[in-house]
Amino acid sequence: MRTVAVVSIVLTIAGSAAAQGPLAINEAVERWVVPGTSHSYTITADSGDYIAGSIEQQGMPVFGTVFLPDGTKLRGLPGPRDGKRDFAFIADTAGAYRLEVRTATTAELAQSANPGATNGRYTLKLTEKIAFEERLKPVARPEKYVSPTIEALRQQLAGGKATTDAFWKERAAAGTPIVEPDKEPQRVLVTFVWRGTPSTRNVVVLGSFGSRPIGDASMTRLLDSDVWYLTMRLPAGARFAYSLSPNDPMTFDPPRSAQRMASVQSDPLNPNRWLCAPDASRYECQSMAELPGAPAQPWIARVSGTPAGTVEKHRLKSELLQNERTISVYTPPDYRAGGAPHALLVLFDEAAYLNQVPTPVILDNLIAARKIPSTVAVLIANPSQDTRSKELPPNPTFAEFLATELLPWVRARYSVTTDPSRTVVAGSSYGGIAATYAGLRHPELFGNVLCQSGSFWWAPDHGAGPGADATSETGWLAKEFIKSPKLPLRFWMDAGVFEVDTFGTGGAILEPSRHMRDVLLAKGYEVHYRQYASGHDYLNWRGTLGEGLIALLGAQPRESSAGR
Repeated sequence: MRTVAVVSIVLTIAGSAAAQGPLAINEAVERWVVPGTSHSYTITADSGDYIAGSIEQQGMPVFGTVFLPDGTKLRGLPGPRDGKRDFAFIADTAGAYRLEVRTATTAELAQSANPGATNGRYTLKLTEKIAFEERLKPVARPEKYVSPTIEALRQQLAGGKATTDAFWKERAAAGTPIVEPDKEPQRVLVTFVWRGTPSTRNVVVLGSFGSRPIGDASMTRLLDSDVWYLTMRLPAGARFAYSLSPNDPMTFDPPRSAQRMASVQSDPLNPNRWLCAPDASRYECQSMAELPGAPAQPWIARVSGTPAGTVEKHRLKSELLQNERTISVYTPPDYRAGGAPHALLVLFDEAAYLNQVPTPVILDNLIAARKIPSTVAVLIANPSQDTRSKELPPNPTFAEFLATELLPWVRARYSVTTDPSRTVVAGSSYGGIAATYAGLRHPELFGNVLCQSGSFWWAPDHGAGPGADATSETGWLAKEFIKSPKLPLRFWMDAGVFEVDTFGTGGAILEPSRHMRDVLLAKGYEVHYRQYASGHDYLNWRGTLGEGLIALLGAQPRESSAGR
């Protein structure tokens, strides 16, 4: 509650004193003045009080200064020399503060826009005096977006509806999140909900729809009900994974953030789960959202009757890298040892592209539909996460491993092409930039680059990655292509609109991908570039792998045995 301020007034006009009297908040004091007039007003305040008001001046400039109870200057009152001047200050200590208001002197008027003024007037008004505890009380976070469903329930509860049972029954039948139209047709309102208990203190929504401050990802309790909700405005047709974290630690900083691993779980009202086995608990899964209009992913599900290829596991030791790794080789249903050479796909992050992205199924379907030629795929595992972070960002030794160890090993064991125009090197994230770098270093081997959300922010001096500070230069590989002559390469590139740089460091995916695309186009390369309403995850990449292969390999006829 705002309190009434009592202000004592002492006026000195041309050296003579005037009467004093109380002044209430929003009770204006108006005075006629002449050059050299000085008025003093005393304001009694407690430590931490916020005082605000205005001085409206007419005819000549008026200046204000606030003095502490001990008589030292606290601050001058800034503002225009004409018209209304708003002011505010916070009381450092308890006591009587003096607000001095004076008009311009004759000398100051001579330098003003109204040098001949002989009189004027001002109106002083105190508009607010707010105590420290009152002004720092928590306030309800304003609603950015309003869900019609939640607003209708709010009105029902405010009107006396006793329970939310009907709402939860409807949500169990329809599933979550709630998707509703927005005023802009290219956007939708997406509302996540959680049924709270007396022990619920907060619920955080975590997902691949983009980074955001923890407060912006937190649900709000609907009145005093058991309904907790968060409404976001997202692109229509978005596809993303998400989790819910009730009673979250509300920080991303360790060590407390580690508690989130114990609370984060899938959405109990969303039947579409991701990254888990059918019998997994809610703590072992994420939820999946595919909004109406999300691009179809027609190649990821096995079609009954479609011939299936074979996956063979091998171990490959590298003398160059001084390590050993798993290599999985997919051969198509019609593969015959010693037969005509097949097109070749070299793909990084073997485990992810066998599990999260069903690469063998995708290849089976594409080949059966005659969208691509019969293709052998070589999936390269990482010995460890640490080696992945060292090998996949542009690394000359790893590129030489591909050229002088891996490909000779593959060609000694499988009937595959030596034609770079029928060879694709592919990957996502670090794997995407690794594929692009392999094309730059060895275009005589890899004529096609399939890059999914490539980490083009990477530079040798960019620290640990996306969290690095913006003084580090990004986009190293783009500069290498600028320096290089145009090479016999073709590109597929994709990126998600949720992969935007929210921290201002240049360490995200979307902006560097657009820059890389533009560099390649300016150099005259063929680039197939796509953006999706998605984030940095395999949920989207499982769909774009097939699209990229169709764009780069197409339905080329198979080479004869006399071919390269």
